[in-house]
Amino acid sequence: METGICHNIVIYNSQLIEKSDINFDNFNDGTVVYEIIRVINGIPLFLEDHVMRLYYSANIAGFSIGISDSEISNSIRQLSTENQCLNGNIKVLFHYKKNQKVSFICYFTKHNYPSVLQYKNGVEVLLYSAERDNPNAKIANDDFRETLDDIIIKEKVYELLLVNKNGWITEGSKSNVFFIKDNLLITAPIRMVLPGITRKFVIKAARLSGLEISEDCVNKKNIGQYNAAFISGTSPQILPISSINNIRFDVNNSIIRKLMNSYEEEVENYIYDFS
Repeated sequence: METGICHNIVIYNSQLIEKSDINFDNFNDGTVVYEIIRVINGIPLFLEDHVMRLYYSANIAGFSIGISDSEISNSIRQLSTENQCLNGNIKVLFHYKKNQKVSFICYFTKHNYPSVLQYKNGVEVLLYSAERDNPNAKIANDDFRETLDDIIIKEKVYELLLVNKNGWITEGSKSNVFFIKDNLLITAPIRMVLPGITRKFVIKAARLSGLEISEDCVNKKNIGQYNAAFISGTSPQILPISSINNIRFDVNNSIIRKLMNSYEEEVENYIYDFS
């Protein structure tokens, strides 16, 4: 099982241990559901939403995780203190194997936050023909993830946008994707994608600003008809797309920039209220 652990201390079944004391090969059998939670100044961002999605993913996978958001929050705070790290991404995962107790693991994982220039100039992405099993659930699939990551590295792009067998663009390999045409914001319907936490706040901000929203897929043949596009997710937050398969987009689109500002305010308010 791929881990990407970037600090020595991990939490395993509520106990602090060193990463060398866990045999992650034991998790290759069974099912793993997980969340990547961004921590800012020691505060787990949008924790309640992530925990709710954990419960939902486990339910789809056919098991119960049996842990509260307060327990997860305490584990994250403890992990931050022990590793002397207040900012980063924490992976919370539950491993289920038939006739065995569900295991809970929590650790700091590697991340790829966009640079200031990438937020300013946007990023290049490519289309890739693939569909995730159970798109509504965050269930680990290391082989699929490794294949996508290899392509991202080889092609020197930030993200891959998944295209289904009918040519519809559904989501990014680890993000949601939005398209803009005039005053219309378009993103794939929730039944076809992972219900992203950032996606939820993008839609909320768009509605508050009076934008028209369409939950529909964009066909790969028609992407040139759109003014702008962006991805959303835990690490990228809201990140403009400069090109898809060499088709250029307006990274300075006023709607994108307004949504970016609204999301930053949402994050600041959450941190203030959580503190």
